[in-house]
Amino acid sequence: MVVQRYYNIEGKIRNGFKLSRSYEVLDFNFVKLGDPGVIALARSKSIRQIKRLTLSSNKLGPEGASALATSDNLGNLESLKLYKNSISDEGLRFLAGSDRFPSLKSLRLAWNNIGPEGVRHLSQSPHLKGLTQLVLAENKIGDEGLRILAQSNAFPALEFLDIRKTGITDEGLKAFAQSDSFPQLSSVDYSDNAVTDEGKNAVRGFLILTLCHKHLREEGTVLDLSKLGIGDLECRHIAGIEEFKNLRQLYLELNKITSEGVRALAESPHLNQLDLLSLDRNRIGNEGIALIAGSENFRNLQNLMVEANEISDEGLKAIAGSEILSNLVRLFIEENPYTDEGFNALAESEFLVNLEYPEFEREEAEEEEEEEEEEFEEVENVEEIDEEEDLDEDDD
Repeated sequence: MVVQRYYNIEGKIRNGFKLSRSYEVLDFNFVKLGDPGVIALARSKSIRQIKRLTLSSNKLGPEGASALATSDNLGNLESLKLYKNSISDEGLRFLAGSDRFPSLKSLRLAWNNIGPEGVRHLSQSPHLKGLTQLVLAENKIGDEGLRILAQSNAFPALEFLDIRKTGITDEGLKAFAQSDSFPQLSSVDYSDNAVTDEGKNAVRGFLILTLCHKHLREEGTVLDLSKLGIGDLECRHIAGIEEFKNLRQLYLELNKITSEGVRALAESPHLNQLDLLSLDRNRIGNEGIALIAGSENFRNLQNLMVEANEISDEGLKAIAGSEILSNLVRLFIEENPYTDEGFNALAESEFLVNLEYPEFEREEAEEEEEEEEEEFEEVENVEEIDEEEDLDEDDD
């Protein structure tokens, strides 16, 4: 194919910089450069500083993609957006095989006539290790393409994957959910596909596992999922992860967990080694507290944090009457609507003998202090008698 020469590319580049007010951003959305314009653009030294390049709806084909892939002027490029072009599998082969984008983090390829073969080119690329965002929406990659992607080790840093309206089904999502090649992936948009709850739950479980791996510390003994939007569904997935059998501390504060999420945790056979459970600022209520107090899996708990959880006297009485929670050393219950009745139930509990916080004025302690004072008085009296006897001996 003979590509026509494109004139005045430098003028368009200057205008683009003026519009973006930055020498690092070029947005040529709907400019319709075509392959000749993109070839001229790729050759221009004026673009050596750009970090974001948008070429959506530019009638770009494989030739234009090849020009970008062989350009010596895009070493600083971090984001490449090519929506609504026709680069096809062939054009994607050029881009995937290029080592000219060492800084690329975001690659957006929606509406580009890409199929499974194009995904294969991407998946075999050794040059996309730093990619954090990949958009393949509105392409016909299907379950075959998603399986190919799932088996790839090309994207260890990928955090976001967009596969909207790509012809995938539950089978593709389930295959992808079995992958262990995406340790940083936190979001997958698979909307506008023919998928059911089976496929959706598979992906959700996969993302929860990935999220947990990212926040697991201390050789797998501490998991901190605070303030991450965790809800009951996520709790059910967490409860089923066998590798958490050595977990000692689980932090879930500032999330959206109700008693149903607590039920899943309380019934899990993998969380019975916990000595710390933090559920501050959720919505577990008295029902959630009762589930904790009645679960044999929480017998090792020493620290329980349930501040601001809509817990009343009923919930505190459940804790006070739980022999299972007799190992508790610290209990945090601030900002809950309980009264002195519930608080006193904790103080009078026959099981919470190890509790150091909150501090109570226990009756037993007061009685011991009184007995000690009486013994001290008796000792003083004995000393007085001894002194009197000594005086009598001196008189003699």
